[in-house]
Amino acid sequence: MAEQRDINLHNSRLALVFEKRIPGLRVSEAVRHHRFIMRSRHVHETIELHFNLEGQRLMFVDRETYRLSPHSAIVVNHNFIHKTSTAPGFPPDHHNFILQLDRACFDERLRMAGLRGFDDFGDRFNGVANFNDSEWQLILSVIAEFKAMCAEDKNGGSVSMEDAHAFLYLQAVELASIFAKARRRLLQAELQANQKAMPETVVKTGVHQKVHEVALYLRTHIHENVSLEELAQRFFMSRSYLTRSFRNVTGFSVVEFMTYIRIQKAQELLRESDRSITEIADLCGFGNITYFEKVFKATTGQTPVQYRKTVASAGKEKK
Repeated sequence: MAEQRDINLHNSRLALVFEKRIPGLRVSEAVRHHRFIMRSRHVHETIELHFNLEGQRLMFVDRETYRLSPHSAIVVNHNFIHKTSTAPGFPPDHHNFILQLDRACFDERLRMAGLRGFDDFGDRFNGVANFNDSEWQLILSVIAEFKAMCAEDKNGGSVSMEDAHAFLYLQAVELASIFAKARRRLLQAELQANQKAMPETVVKTGVHQKVHEVALYLRTHIHENVSLEELAQRFFMSRSYLTRSFRNVTGFSVVEFMTYIRIQKAQELLRESDRSITEIADLCGFGNITYFEKVFKATTGQTPVQYRKTVASAGKEKK
């Protein structure tokens, strides 16, 4: 997906206490004492590693709403819809530290750390992790070292820019590794316990559960042209309540969400199959190929043919 171009990808500038951008890595830290809800849609091509240092937050990702408690973190896979908001019943105060990892910069670095690369890391570890005391102290130590190097670099210290950047990349991978260890522990515990219920970090009540059900239904009925009226009736809601609730939780309207996941599916088929553009348009629920090509280019910046050629070219370069 074409990355959204905004001034700051993950934090209101007024709340920032720290920010650093180097090629392939963007980091910010924010402290807020007021109600904050990410109002706009939020999708990007980087993996987001979001540490919740203080406060209670909710985050909608893909189709689920997760609860972030203090001393927890969440990985949001690239191109996943997500939106943060204040947790009901809790004060708005919160403190976060967020990293954005770019594929070109971190694919090989994650492999070298034993994490199998960018795509595998995002696919396997997407979700929430909670840390034990020693892990959390290590996380705080790594963050402190990261910020200290940034301060030295800014003040013209003795370390070269190349060495400073190498150190910052290393610290980012260290945080990803700590997260992966904790996330893997949680996934293994759930598997051993044969837990079929959703983990406690997933919000399963009220409007968040209803939005999950609607999002899941849309994802499994991409090829169908379901009207808002039909959708509202299926889930026993008024059209206005469905529209308002879905946007409040996801940041997308129902129509925008449906269009986005159809384009995601089209990208997958363009990458992994030799189906014709016309067939892909039909499978993804677009009425005609002209409309499909128009929406695809508006969303990704490329036509379907250009996207397929770009993916094929990138695949050849890796061989």
